[in-house]
Amino acid sequence: MIPVKDYIDHFMEIWEQSPNNFPDFPKVYSEKEKKERETNYSHFQKKIKEMQNRKKAQQLRSNPGASFFPMFKAFLETVFDFKKDHLGLILSDEFKDVSKDFFYKARAFGPELKPENIYQGMRNVWIMNGLQLMANVPVKITPSVFAYSMIYPYSDNYLDDPDITNQEKELFSERFNSRLHGIPEVPQNFTEEQLFKLVDMFEEEFPRNIFPEVYESLYAIQTGQTQSLKLINQNGLSDQDIQNICFEKGGASVLADGYLVAGKLTRQQQQALFGYGVYLQLLDDIQDIKEDSLAFTRTMFSCLPDKNLGEFVNRTIHFGRKTLEEMRCFSGVKNDDFLELMNRSIETMIIESVGLMNTSYENDYLLELEKYSPLHFSFVREKRAQSKSQRFALFQKYFDQVKQEPVTFS
Repeated sequence: MIPVKDYIDHFMEIWEQSPNNFPDFPKVYSEKEKKERETNYSHFQKKIKEMQNRKKAQQLRSNPGASFFPMFKAFLETVFDFKKDHLGLILSDEFKDVSKDFFYKARAFGPELKPENIYQGMRNVWIMNGLQLMANVPVKITPSVFAYSMIYPYSDNYLDDPDITNQEKELFSERFNSRLHGIPEVPQNFTEEQLFKLVDMFEEEFPRNIFPEVYESLYAIQTGQTQSLKLINQNGLSDQDIQNICFEKGGASVLADGYLVAGKLTRQQQQALFGYGVYLQLLDDIQDIKEDSLAFTRTMFSCLPDKNLGEFVNRTIHFGRKTLEEMRCFSGVKNDDFLELMNRSIETMIIESVGLMNTSYENDYLLELEKYSPLHFSFVREKRAQSKSQRFALFQKYFDQVKQEPVTFS
């Protein structure tokens, strides 16, 4: 059995040892530099809008890579200071091809899904593609990469639906858990039909008798999801209970990513992936503080008094830097570049999230953190107000141009 409790204890110890003092960042951005990057940002936004006219859209449809990706590369370089080595990873032909491949497959499998649902799954695809790179396996959409990434749009949206009762959610979780354990179940709704088809894909690629740990990792994420239901409208949980649940849910999620990429993992690799998942869960908690508070969902972050939020962000960054170092147990030839890219990307998102939720933090903390943001926080809030999700807007504007094509799963 996968020792989930041991991994929770290990990363709790790292969390407790992580300081809450303000972290060091590699670069301070001057007022002039921020203005330059904001100009570049606005220029990129203008170019994206121009692509929506008929002539530009036709050009993009016939050769999407020729116009969008060079422009996107320039955007990441001139706005967020990503290095060429980093961009060589995230804008490689391999990564571009799998993004389009996933979109086609997702649309064929679930034509009822909205673009934002596909984007939700795409984020997990990118995580798994990164793990493929680190594990020295081909970067592509395997049946299991597809299936696991599609579980999120279906199961998460069902569990997050306020119109579905907690009792229905618990019964749903029980049936899904049985199916994950190889027990035949009759689907009770369309969501379950789709999820059971996705489990079939796991079983075809990783037979249960040969890859038992793949399924143990899936059981672990299902247990974590079920435990997380306790965070909704429950005021009797201790801080320790909340931390346990958050760590288990986040850690188990990425651990399953790793198993569905590699099939087999060492204990050291298990632990490293679990820690990476915990870090991503803490990032989600920071990003979703407003939504979690409005939904009365308890997280390590949403239940803190306002005065402690900055210290929590600091501790999260220190924790993440320590945790990502454990990923060096993977032998991918581009491991150093990818680790640096992961850390850079996550910390950029953390800084942006603080700037967006400025009313939740002390002014002195905001002023200090803003020094390390390539954009003024006021500019970030202005752009977010124009679009609910800038990242989703980029995703949608690209894939809106791609004509529908038939695909098969391979």
